[in-house]
This record gives sequence, structure tokens and C-alpha cells, in this order.
Amino acid sequence: MASVNQVVAQYKPLDKSQTLAEMQRFASGKRVLYMAAHPDDENTRLIAWLSNALDAETTYLSLTRGSGGQNLIGDELGAELGVIREHELRAARSVDGGNQRFTDALDFGYSKSVDEVWTKWDHDDLQLQTVRTIRELKPDFIITRFPPDERAGHGH
Repeated sequence: MASVNQVVAQYKPLDKSQTLAEMQRFASGKRVLYMAAHPDDENTRLIAWLSNALDAETTYLSLTRGSGGQNLIGDELGAELGVIREHELRAARSVDGGNQRFTDALDFGYSKSVDEVWTKWDHDDLQLQTVRTIRELKPDFIITRFPPDERAGHGH
């Protein structure tokens, strides 16, 4: 797997219309892996469009289960909230036609710092889990939620 620096060096953003046109052209009937850090980072509309309109086998890999998030409608926090978020994602995939995967990364909450992330997450283990998923699914495309620079506002 390419290092983070190699991936960032290869990143060339397209505008939204170019991206959609390229995806329509190339993603139809293919395998797509969509990756992000948290359960609420996925774009359900995109997953539904890929799965249904383009007939792409689409999987969302959430690195965490959301146990570090906030809960404005209940008292569940921590591990209990992670269980709820996991069930929410699985339910969403049953509606939008995608598949759902997780890694074992612990959700420690929101971070804007990559350095902080790597003090909390085991880089080698997370890389191993991610590479294993990629090798198993053999995606034609990998989509990430946020750009790999300061515009993202996320350290994950």
C-alpha cells in the first residue's frame, strides 16, 4: 500500500461535475470502496447512487464505530453509542444497497490533528486492516470522504 505521502502527492482534485462524469463513465458495474473515519462521515446519497444507478458493488469502510461521538437524542455514550452507530450504518446500507465494514480503530472523538490521531491509533495495525479489506474486496475505485490537506478540517 502506498504511504500517506505518496497518496497525497497523487491527489489531483476534480470539480464536482468532472468527478460525477468520470464515475458514470468508469464505475458502472464495478467495485467501489468508500472510506472514512466515522459513521457520520459517509455520503449515503453517493453510496445509493453508486449501488443503484451505476450497479456498483459499493462498500463503506468506517474506520471507527462512532463511540467517541455526541448523542443529542439519548443518554448512550462511549461503547453503547458505538453499538447504536454500528446498527445505524448497517440499517442505512440495507436501504441504500451498499455493504458495510469496520476496522477496530477506537473513536476518541473529533480531531483536527493527524499527529494526535497517530498517538491514539496504531498506524501499522490500522494499515494492515485497511490493506486486508482492499485485498479482499479488490475495488476498482477507492473514495475518501475528505481531501488530504487542511481543507478537510479533520485529522483522521
